[in-house]
Amino acid sequence: MASETFKWNWRGWARSSEGFGVRLLGRTNLQYTDEYGDLRISAEAMRRPSTEVVVYTATIPDRPERSQEEILLRLRRAFDYKGWTMVEEAGRNARSWPG
Repeated sequence: MASETFKWNWRGWARSSEGFGVRLLGRTNLQYTDEYGDLRISAEAMRRPSTEVVVYTATIPDRPERSQEEILLRLRRAFDYKGWTMVEEAGRNARSWPG
């Protein structure tokens, strides 16, 4: 089995060889895509350091076909690839935008 690789494109996508992609949308959202469609995840890019992003985990739906934990694992790997730091925050008042 080949190890996972990532590619970056000019639109900001970090695309995994395992079939998912992640990118920042402005300063307050992440876009996540995989074989089940797109999700917008509430997040906040920090000013200092600019590579630190708070991800509001309550905005990630937990479904049988795509668990919240699997999405978080994938986000962590993409963040490692991009050189970003992911700060996980439960955020009770955070909103979710289903794809």
